[in-house]
Amino acid sequence: MQITQQQHDLLGSLLCHRLSSVAEHRELVKHFENQRNPNLIDGLRNTAWSEDEEGSTAYYIIKSSDGVPLFFFSLKCGALYQHLDEVQIKERKKAYNLAKRLISNPKDKEEEDLAAIILEQFRAGKDISDADVKRFIRDKSIKKRSLWEFLSGDKSRDPNKHIIRVENTHSGIELVHFCSNDLAREKWKKYALPHPLGKVIFWYHIVPIIQKVRDIVGCKYLFLFAADGTEDGTLINYYNVELKLKRPDDIGTSKPIYDFNCVFMCSEINDLLSYRTDFLLNFNPDNPLDAI
Repeated sequence: MQITQQQHDLLGSLLCHRLSSVAEHRELVKHFENQRNPNLIDGLRNTAWSEDEEGSTAYYIIKSSDGVPLFFFSLKCGALYQHLDEVQIKERKKAYNLAKRLISNPKDKEEEDLAAIILEQFRAGKDISDADVKRFIRDKSIKKRSLWEFLSGDKSRDPNKHIIRVENTHSGIELVHFCSNDLAREKWKKYALPHPLGKVIFWYHIVPIIQKVRDIVGCKYLFLFAADGTEDGTLINYYNVELKLKRPDDIGTSKPIYDFNCVFMCSEINDLLSYRTDFLLNFNPDNPLDAI
């Protein structure tokens, strides 16, 4: 059953402000506690204000209509990428050269079979026909063969050793902090909503901010680093089930020391917007007893 107007009004009454936009927040952060992640609270009280003020990371405080701090989160821009395997590029160059020669003038059946093996390597993981592969080799061999030359040339023209060359880059927004206030648990219980605080804040308040950012600058992914120290991956499972974030195996990002031993997770923003619609349409259980 979809969210009711009364629930909409309640959640709409929650105040979402940038940390440094209200002077009283300096005092308010002293009333935050989180037993699971005390380091996050230390950061909120000590460095968050300056980071928010200078704009390097945007911190947000969620408060009740009467000013009780419920939650804080932070966002900053980032970049994701698909890995560029330089060794594979070299091997592809050799293979394309050999395949081109064998395709144009095979000497015998053995060379034809070898060409077929090479072509199968090219098409690994691609749903294309043998004819498509041959056409691909014929039309694209020069371009693929030249990729190594392009890479070598780029390194010569731009010798900055700190550049990481990749296959593709994807724009992203990082959810850096995502933290509830233990002191507000009883306050949240009184609202009698059928979902926990973090899940509601994410779908009702955070995702719309992500959408606004994407509408202004263009952005494809939301990502985070899950600081999960449990043996059964409780936090990772929570992010996956409740926030619809996944552990990709085809894209990555740079990981700072701060996030070592954390797990990279992400989701396309377009998918999150669809999930948000579903969340609001199914906010309440069809059988009220299910919420008990």
